Parts: sequence; C-alpha cells; structure tokens
Amino acid sequence: MSRTRSSALILAAAVLLAGCTATTEPGSDPQPAASTPAAPAAEPAAGDTISGTGYTYAVPEDWGDPGPVEGFDPDSFAADLDDQDGFADNVNVILSPAGRVELDQVESAGPGELEGGGAADVVVEPRLTVAGAEAAHISAGLASEGTEYLIEQFYLNSEDQTFIVTFSFSPDVADADRQAVTDAVLASWTWT
Repeated sequence: MSRTRSSALILAAAVLLAGCTATTEPGSDPQPAASTPAAPAAEPAAGDTISGTGYTYAVPEDWGDPGPVEGFDPDSFAADLDDQDGFADNVNVILSPAGRVELDQVESAGPGELEGGGAADVVVEPRLTVAGAEAAHISAGLASEGTEYLIEQFYLNSEDQTFIVTFSFSPDVADADRQAVTDAVLASWTWT
C-alpha cells in the first residue's frame, strides 16, 4: 500500500493546482454546446459505500477505505484492498479550495496546470452526466518516486462547490477496465 500512499500525495498536489487557479477568458468555450452528455454506461458499483461532504458513492467489491495517509487529507478515499500488481488502484475526492469552478474553466486551464504539476498525455475527455448534472473529465499520466500511473479525473459541481473525483490506476489497466470502474462508481454517486 505504500506506493498507493505516495502516489496519492503527488496526485493531491496536481488536483489542487487545477482547483485553485482555473480561469478562462470571457466568452471562451473550449467545448462546443451539445446535447446533454450521456450518463455512465454501467450498473452502480456493488461494494462498500463511501461517504463524504454531501455525497456518497459505492466502490467495486474488494475496494474500501485503506485508512489515513500521512500528509494527505482527502474528503474521501478508497482503494483496491486486494491489489496484485504493486499499485493499488484508488479513488479520492477533494473539494476545490476555490469553491465552485465552472466546467469550461476546468477544461481550458486544467490541462496546462496539470502539465505544470508533472502530468503527461493530458486529454480533455467528453463530458458526462453524473447524478443528473454535467461533469468534466480529464485524463493524464503521472509518475511519483519511480512509479507511473494513470488518472481519470472528474469535476462534479454542486450549487457552490466543485468536487474533484480522481481515480488512479496502474498503467497496465486497460482503457476498458478503467472505464468500467469509473462508470460503476460514478453511476452510484448520490448527493445527500
């Protein structure tokens, strides 16, 4: 679990960069207007329910809360407790310190800020609908202490707060398998 803990610390720094300073020029819109994005195409995850500030979500079976991580204080955190490859895939949620950040701001400023924090191959993915509202999605690759991993980061907005939901995966996890996990967890997201 030590590799998961180290990676989570580096990931938290990258997430906070995007949450603190995302700005955009007036009138810019990096994503053209379209119909409502699709919801995750999966059944909700059937594992433990994780609770945070105003929300809950379920994680896959064999995932759960790994306990506190020194120097890392997410709003919620869960990991694959049955890891077999040396990097425990995980999900964490951090509340944006800037409060609510508009999705177009995330999509325009987030990639550059993630790259400035050491991320590579940053891609603004198509938006999706989570718990009835649009969410932004950015994917990237990161490395920490010689360990490479991939992130799928989702930005969910409540009325006055952005919730940054970050999934971290071993690089050997196939795209379809990453999507199966993210879709199942996001399909279970509920506001409380």
